[in-house]
Amino acid sequence: MLLRAKILLTLIVASGGLSLYLFRGGASGDWIYFSVYLVAVLLSSGMKVGMPNSDGTMSVNFPFIFLGIIQLSPMQALLLAMMSVLAQCRFKVLKPFTLVQIVFNVSNVITATALARVTYSELFARHIAIAPSLTCAAVVYFLANTIPVALIIAWDLREAPYTMWRNNFTWYLPFYLVGAMLAFAADIIGERFGWLTSLLLIPMVYTIFRAYNAQMAIIRDREQHAIDTEELHLRTIEGLAMAIEAKDQNTHRHLMRVRVYVSELGKMLKLEHSMMQALLTASFLHDIGKLAVPEHIINKPGKLTFEEFEKMKIHPVVGADILERVRFPYPVVPIVRSHHEAWDGSGYPDGLKGTDIPIGARLLSVVDCFDALASERPYRKPLPLNEAMDLVRSKAGIHFDPEIVALLDANYLQLEEMARQQIHDMAPLNVDLVIARGLAPGAGFAPTQAESIAAEKNSKIREAAGNHQNSLNLIAAASREARTIFELGQVLGSSLSARETSSMMSTQLRLLIPFNCFAVYIRQDEFLTTQYMDGELARAFTSQLVPMGEGLSGWVAENQRPIINGNPTVEPHYIVETGLFTATSSAISIPLFNLDGSVLGALSLYAEGNAAFHKDHLRILQATESKFSLSLQNALRFRSAESDANVDHLTQLGNMRHFFQKLDAQIEIAQLSMQSFALVVCDLNSFKAVNDRHGHLVGNDLLKLVAKEFRQCCRDQDTVVRMGGDEFVFLFPAMDGASTAACADMLEKAVQRACIDLKLYNDVSVSIGLASYPADGENAEQLLGVADRKMYRSKRAFHGSRSTDERSAVLEPVVAV
Repeated sequence: MLLRAKILLTLIVASGGLSLYLFRGGASGDWIYFSVYLVAVLLSSGMKVGMPNSDGTMSVNFPFIFLGIIQLSPMQALLLAMMSVLAQCRFKVLKPFTLVQIVFNVSNVITATALARVTYSELFARHIAIAPSLTCAAVVYFLANTIPVALIIAWDLREAPYTMWRNNFTWYLPFYLVGAMLAFAADIIGERFGWLTSLLLIPMVYTIFRAYNAQMAIIRDREQHAIDTEELHLRTIEGLAMAIEAKDQNTHRHLMRVRVYVSELGKMLKLEHSMMQALLTASFLHDIGKLAVPEHIINKPGKLTFEEFEKMKIHPVVGADILERVRFPYPVVPIVRSHHEAWDGSGYPDGLKGTDIPIGARLLSVVDCFDALASERPYRKPLPLNEAMDLVRSKAGIHFDPEIVALLDANYLQLEEMARQQIHDMAPLNVDLVIARGLAPGAGFAPTQAESIAAEKNSKIREAAGNHQNSLNLIAAASREARTIFELGQVLGSSLSARETSSMMSTQLRLLIPFNCFAVYIRQDEFLTTQYMDGELARAFTSQLVPMGEGLSGWVAENQRPIINGNPTVEPHYIVETGLFTATSSAISIPLFNLDGSVLGALSLYAEGNAAFHKDHLRILQATESKFSLSLQNALRFRSAESDANVDHLTQLGNMRHFFQKLDAQIEIAQLSMQSFALVVCDLNSFKAVNDRHGHLVGNDLLKLVAKEFRQCCRDQDTVVRMGGDEFVFLFPAMDGASTAACADMLEKAVQRACIDLKLYNDVSVSIGLASYPADGENAEQLLGVADRKMYRSKRAFHGSRSTDERSAVLEPVVAV
């Protein structure tokens, strides 16, 4: 509880105690009246009515408290109020009151009753009629009773006290006034017809209680129906938004961001409630019409053709038609239909202009465009926020409402931060599901690719039948194409190198298809790696991984669909700073397939010209895809097998077969360049003790860590392999024996780090033997023999020194040079 709340609680308790003290001598009233009113108060304390527009309730015993203020002594009136509060804290409560809460409520009501009694007595003593006196007393009772409660609750909830009091307690005043008037009526009846007649107040209160509860039940049902209807609309909106997300994964975050932007801007524009509801709904559903647009058009990583754009333009109309059937109670449909209209009348679908466009649509179109520019799209990279705002600002008065653009310009940085915070933990729709049950239905046969190509050729031949010269050109082109494809099929099977196979493909395709960059991508898990790239503009791309589904090539590989005249600059590994390609450049890409039908990768050609590729180029690529993919698979399998033959499977270092290949090549280089190099043989001391003490699995782990440390100690041009057991061999090009001797300490520390990682504190060290070319030999056998003998001499020296001194925890390396 806050300090100020504690202070208020103390003051209320003190005022309640003071009220009891001040009125302690005024208990000379009629105790029969008091007993009857006490029974009525206790019985009516359980009859509670709900307040309109609030979750609060109040008991109907307050008319009897006012009757006690009129007819009983001050002390009896306070006791009656006190007993009524105690009864309310015990009867029909959802949650038991704590002792502090009970003391506060009792003290608060005693104080309010005392002030109401003083107010009534003072006014009545001044010869003011009983009705207005009692009315003023009811107002004082209301203020004294509700204000402290509102303060305590508001401070606890960290809300504004006045707002809390106004929203939740002002409804109590009419009930207190009615209760005061009922008490006045009962008092008049008692004076005229006898005291017992005033007890008719009890059935009157009960009747009013039942009637009010019945009416409130009807109101609650209507309110609940309205809430259920609104929740139904919200669930419908969520369902439709999820449908959009299932169609286009990029749309979901866009919709969430747009919703945040339009909500805040709508508040700044002080739009009425129905328009705000419509705007928030439309922010989620304005793109629902894209369900009628083919997915490959929505996610196409390039410019849309005229026909594709015509198809895309239907989505506002289709979306409005879908939402018309929902019958929202606010104007969602006009916003969705008109969110692509332009301020100057050049938009679609109806060509509305200026303020004829609904305010919601004008606001949504500005925000929609701004967020689309600042978000990544399949057809282009995202713009920085300031550049996106500059572009939107340049369209003010042309496409967009200038007033809304100015408002967005003044607040977009704050709105962006709000949007990021609200969607930070948003979970996307899970569509990566596998359904195990259910058999595939029977299906008819689709036309084969060859039949489609033949049909396209026949169509072109028919179109060219009226032009003899054109026919001759087509025949010559077809002959050249057939010869080139035949030659390509011959050469592709002649190489087991993936790089050479790709180079052959590039060379042959250049005769038929103009391009500035040729790229082959191979799939590895959820990424594409650049297997081969050449061409005069190949430097426009890096060799970094391309995530599946991203960029032009990633989209082709994931969707298994070709694309023609896409935008090269959307590739994730494109280097923007080179400027070698622009948004008007062209790209053509096809998926490559394995024999089992899975995706092997993608083949992409890039050209700096606009619309550089046409359907014949796509047909040629598709005609050669199967042969190229098969040759590429064979080359990759051969490379993998060759790599496995040269790799030690435990440490993933090279083996001795790999080492001898490197050593022979280094001897040839040294003979031509007259350079020296060094060969080092390394053996782990006390490795057998590790196996005996901790087991062979720990020994294997130690070998893996030592191999990892040795690899990190080497330069790029150095070679380290596992000779066998716990022996390793190093090849250091362009290094003599004197320089290599300094490596002993480096290798010793590498072994120590590996032992520490495994928490081994044995005396594991290294024995090293070194041979230098040409001083110690001129061929592989001589060099390896010299290094091996020196290593064994140092190992014998290690064992001799160990027998004389067992106190050393880690031995210094013994090196024979």
